[in-house]
Amino acid sequence: MNRVLGFIIVILSFLPIIIFFMMPTSTPIYVDLNINNHDKEILMDYSYSYLDSYFNGNNTTFENYDNLDNKKISYNILFVTLLKDGKVRGCQSGSTPINDNNRIFLDIDEAIAESINDDRFGGIITEDEYESIEIMFTFLYNISYLNNKSYGFLQNTIELGIHSIELNYNNTPIVFKESVPISNNYDFAYLMKRLCLKGNLDEACYLEDDVDIFIYDTFSFKAKREKPIIDLYRYSILIDLDTITNDMILDSIISGQQWYLNSIDNTTNLSEYIYYPSDDTYSFDNNHVRQLASLWALTELQKFYHKDSLDVLINTTFHYYLDFIKNEGDYSYLLIDDSAKLANNAFIILSLLNVPSFNEQETLLEKFAEGIMSLQNENGSYNTYFFSEKNTGIDFYPGEAMLSLMKLYRYNKNETLLQSVQKGFYHYRDYWINNKNTAFIPWHTQTYALLFEETKDMQVAEFIFEMNDWVIDNYQVKESSYLDEIGGFPRYYPTFSTSVYLEGINDAYNVAIQVNDTFHIQKYKESIIQGSRFILQIQITEENSFYMENKNRSIGGYKKSLTSNEIRVDNVQHSVLALMKTYENNIFD
Repeated sequence: MNRVLGFIIVILSFLPIIIFFMMPTSTPIYVDLNINNHDKEILMDYSYSYLDSYFNGNNTTFENYDNLDNKKISYNILFVTLLKDGKVRGCQSGSTPINDNNRIFLDIDEAIAESINDDRFGGIITEDEYESIEIMFTFLYNISYLNNKSYGFLQNTIELGIHSIELNYNNTPIVFKESVPISNNYDFAYLMKRLCLKGNLDEACYLEDDVDIFIYDTFSFKAKREKPIIDLYRYSILIDLDTITNDMILDSIISGQQWYLNSIDNTTNLSEYIYYPSDDTYSFDNNHVRQLASLWALTELQKFYHKDSLDVLINTTFHYYLDFIKNEGDYSYLLIDDSAKLANNAFIILSLLNVPSFNEQETLLEKFAEGIMSLQNENGSYNTYFFSEKNTGIDFYPGEAMLSLMKLYRYNKNETLLQSVQKGFYHYRDYWINNKNTAFIPWHTQTYALLFEETKDMQVAEFIFEMNDWVIDNYQVKESSYLDEIGGFPRYYPTFSTSVYLEGINDAYNVAIQVNDTFHIQKYKESIIQGSRFILQIQITEENSFYMENKNRSIGGYKKSLTSNEIRVDNVQHSVLALMKTYENNIFD
């Protein structure tokens, strides 16, 4: 008896551990949703038939549609969303028991009927508009319980735009589909706050012990009547690498140019700095270095596309910034907001070189170049500000300045410019050895690629390869569970900065061709292929802008990242410049 009692006591002591391991974990219930194109077509056809029957009174029975390849699609929750002109008009889920053999059709019936009468998005759907309704399916499956409530774990585990999230408090589920953070431009912290508030809970409720957190894998697809079905990935459309052509790259560049034309401030006639598609609003902030860099991109687009559509914006921007010019002896600089940055001179030179018809172009080029060289020290480094001890931007501004000097040298063959860059090369090569960072590489690569063309100095080529090998090997996404991340930079959170690195890698590719380095030719080409796909993935197009407030202002812009649709002028600047190089290098030919 004592032995039995002792055994029971031992078992009871381990009971909490046993219960813990019996709880749902991050291991999914279902491995694969297993829904093919044939099944999607059946479900979409049935949904439109049910929508029609709701308004015209005819009966639709699922028996006529029950020829799915997967007779029992395993999912946790099915949402049906009804859209009109890209805007949500209703969104509801079904509630049929999971063991019902006809569950998916009954869920569709319930979700569509409830969505028609969902008055949260501008009133119920009327008979006048139902024929133009677009239908979207969202399957939540592979439910996983998150038993670690630390903020860092949750942030690293919940993938925005991929996972749907459920908070459960007192057996009441509170759910956000995967689309919520994407369409509303929520970061992780704000997403979780909004989810708590949706359930009328404290805004940090998800960290409390009495609130359970579940995540779901999510799959969405949508279609208009008798139109092809479109699969959505992170509420966008996943680009297949095999479908990319040089013409597709060109179309993206042209669309980026059009974004600039659609993003002009009506009061200043200058480019808007930041646009937020989810709200259809512009930022009141500004950054003059980025605006000047975008001016350079505008002039590069003008030269690339051989059209005059950007003339007015280019000339307006030139005249605006040249009003800030200051002359000091033989050189000039731009004093903006009581700050005279080395980068200002760099980008005004790069822009002026592309506009030979500009009044006093030659004089301005000479004086701004003299300004840059006046900031060069005996050791080859450049101070980053005029008349200031401040020396920030060291990983950006000198590379930009030397690039402008090399471009100007190629234009006028002034040996003083070349000598300044050569002197800078030796200093910054030594600097980089002990200060390796990603920001440094693209600007210096573009500069030294031009330097190599002029000097054929193999030290220059070898340094270009060293830098770009390092950034590719350490920062480009080669593999990922999330397919849209592949090719992006940096690995932990790929963003539009991918295009910055591709500007340099394209030039490194050209240097590899010049020296017939087959290893680096292949390595850089593969990096450019994958990186260009990522840039295309973050561009807003007609096909993936369906949820945005103002398509005209959004289309053509390049988003900040896969999860943030913020568009900044330099997002577009770097993206079009990188893609122009990809196009000119015939990477996808």
